Amino acid sequence: MIAFSFFGFIGENIARMVTKHIFDCRHQLLPFLFAYGIALLAIHILLGTPGEMRIFSKRIFTKEGLKYKILSHVTYFATLFAFILVGEIAVGEFYEVCTGVVLWDYSDVPLHITKYTSVISGLLYGGGVYLIMAFAFKPMMRLIQKMGRKAATIVDCTLGVAIVADFILMVIIVFVTGSAPVYWSISF
Repeated sequence: MIAFSFFGFIGENIARMVTKHIFDCRHQLLPFLFAYGIALLAIHILLGTPGEMRIFSKRIFTKEGLKYKILSHVTYFATLFAFILVGEIAVGEFYEVCTGVVLWDYSDVPLHITKYTSVISGLLYGGGVYLIMAFAFKPMMRLIQKMGRKAATIVDCTLGVAIVADFILMVIIVFVTGSAPVYWSISF
């Protein structure tokens, strides 16, 4: 969750640097976006990895061979794409309905679907998640296992609690003030 939260922060800022020439805090104090961390963990629990796609614990493609491997990867990506589109709309609408705050707006992006998502953002974020889950997830898990239980627990408890607290603080500020906090921003 910690690594995925950091990747989410970096991914959003890369997209913002390319499209808006802005690198900023993304409404949080720490360079971690909890929503990405928890979303990728949920994706892993629900879908597994592209090479071994499943719904919870039931494998989707049980036959071996290149055809089924490709089909597994394509289906995984298509599912991610759909989840991202629906997820962005749901989260964006939730914040707007509950607080009146629009945290992001893709209205100026070609092929947008509501102001909260677009075909392009779905493909790009879906591609990023796909690449992480296809090529980085298992090596990251092996690296974490090498850390040892005590070290991993210390990192998880300290940084994990800080990331969750930072997210809760952002949510409280949005709900109380009706605006998203901007702690720092670099425009170029």
